[in-house]
Amino acid sequence: MLRIEDMVFQRGETGELIAREVELEGLPDKPKVKIKPITRGKLQEIYATSESSDGNKAKSDIEIIKSGLVEPVLTDEQLADLKPQYANAISIAILAVSVGMSQEEVSNKAQDEVIKQQEIDLKKN
Repeated sequence: MLRIEDMVFQRGETGELIAREVELEGLPDKPKVKIKPITRGKLQEIYATSESSDGNKAKSDIEIIKSGLVEPVLTDEQLADLKPQYANAISIAILAVSVGMSQEEVSNKAQDEVIKQQEIDLKKN
């Protein structure tokens, strides 16, 4: 029988989603960060906002990181200055935890989406 505990993210006593430490598999030294999952509704909100504006992936990555990164704590200014390889690795780790996939699967899916978007953009021109 399907259990509710298997279907929903667990929350702590304060009502916050429970964070966990994960390795950033997309970086050579595989540093660890503490992240919490992002709910389906929040993910939909982030992607709807990025698609309705200019479709900027960097903006959606920053929103994913703001929503899911617990440690290290970054200011808005530091998020704006975040190096692309770290932004990608952190956002992929958060998405992987949020959707129940491996970081490699999320990374491959993201690459497929980028290629599809590039093909669509080329057809427009």
